[in-house]
Amino acid sequence: MKGSPKLYESYTLDGLGSFLYIDLFKGIQLNHIPKKCSNCGKYFLLTSGKYSDYCERPLPADKGKTCRDVGARKKYDEKCKTDPVWLTFNRAYKAHYARYMEKKMTVPEFEKWSAYAIELRDKAVNGELEFEEFERLVKI
Repeated sequence: MKGSPKLYESYTLDGLGSFLYIDLFKGIQLNHIPKKCSNCGKYFLLTSGKYSDYCERPLPADKGKTCRDVGARKKYDEKCKTDPVWLTFNRAYKAHYARYMEKKMTVPEFEKWSAYAIELRDKAVNGELEFEEFERLVKI
């Protein structure tokens, strides 16, 4: 025998169900959690340190995009349609980005405004800032 001794696990299984049960719990032990994709409805494994509602399978209609690409965008767009704070933030962001693209704002100015706007948005979402006040301040 060459090298150091090795320890192995051994199982005697009475069927496929037993194998799948062991496989599932060994995966969970390694932080591979099964989750159902919110876009396509198929199951995928979340690996340790990552959290997502969407898998990374390519879309049948567009092989260049994944459920994660499309699902996250769809979720953001839905939030912007239903939440007035997010809608106002999104409009103000686009207006300031257009100013930046037209060279009416410098990169540091845009980054400073962006950080300020995100802070305001978070306060408005948490109820720490009235919507009208948020709307007035974010457009400045």
